Amino acid sequence: MEAGIRWNDKVKLIVSDVDETVADVYREAAPEMITELSNLLQENKAIFFITGASLVRVRQRIIDKIPPSLRKKILIAHCSGAEVWGFDQNGLLNEKPFFSTYEETFSPEQKTKWRVIVKQLITEFQFHPHEAGPVKEFKTTYCQPLDIMLEDRGPQITLELVNAYNLPEDEANKIATQLEIAFPRTETDSIFDLRIPVMNRVKQLCDEANLPVDPHLGGIFALDMTVKDVSKTSAIKYVMENDAILSALGFSKDQLNDPETIEIWGDKFTAKKGGLDLHMALAFPKEVRSIDFRDEPSEELPRDYNIQLWPGKHKLYDGLLEYLQSR
Repeated sequence: MEAGIRWNDKVKLIVSDVDETVADVYREAAPEMITELSNLLQENKAIFFITGASLVRVRQRIIDKIPPSLRKKILIAHCSGAEVWGFDQNGLLNEKPFFSTYEETFSPEQKTKWRVIVKQLITEFQFHPHEAGPVKEFKTTYCQPLDIMLEDRGPQITLELVNAYNLPEDEANKIATQLEIAFPRTETDSIFDLRIPVMNRVKQLCDEANLPVDPHLGGIFALDMTVKDVSKTSAIKYVMENDAILSALGFSKDQLNDPETIEIWGDKFTAKKGGLDLHMALAFPKEVRSIDFRDEPSEELPRDYNIQLWPGKHKLYDGLLEYLQSR
């Protein structure tokens, strides 16, 4: 293992993605992962989970398995940073979020209109929506390109195009004819991604309805519709500039001035793959270390940020566990 990625004992605040970094998509974190995260919290380190997943799912899959006495050192920014939540001294979720861009931005009428547009998308693209769940099981049961997962997370609505993000050309042409759509190419001309025309249609419909919704590619096969101008970057900056939130974690701004006191964990730092975890790095000084647990091309990572590819035997959440157990 390279000497460049060894545990940093100076770390006080860990900022981490969830899906495919801490746990598999729609699956609970492994018991061994919960043990390692609990050990970090026991050592008075804080963990700031920032994710496209919903608050409910993050709690079910990770937080509820951590001892209540340790949860006061946890923050959750869910739905791509639309809201930030914390826990009280007893480990109970606070009554209100530290902030909610969704509630501050959307009127009840706009919330309803957003859902109407999603229903219109389902009809126009002839999707067959199903409840979100583990990918392997979904693909076994639903194998057609227009079978999708649909999850309304409140501040974010997500379509998971599990079978249609990397279509062969003949299949793409068939769908384009069936739906009467143009099929834009991605950066790689041999790949046909149905999320692209869907995303373009979302933009058009939301602009026409004057809805502050930003559709963007998420994960490997997701299309996330989020509150406009919300990102992992904006959520982190809000927290880092808020004395009350930092105090709730037991820190002051001065205690986090040294870049070595902060570490970022993720699995999507290259812009060509959506790069949503890069938004975490953008919120901090360039010297802050980010560890990329996906096997991404090093030449696609920004050179001016301290992003390091995990060199261990395992990748993704197994790679993070390998890293934690090595300390």
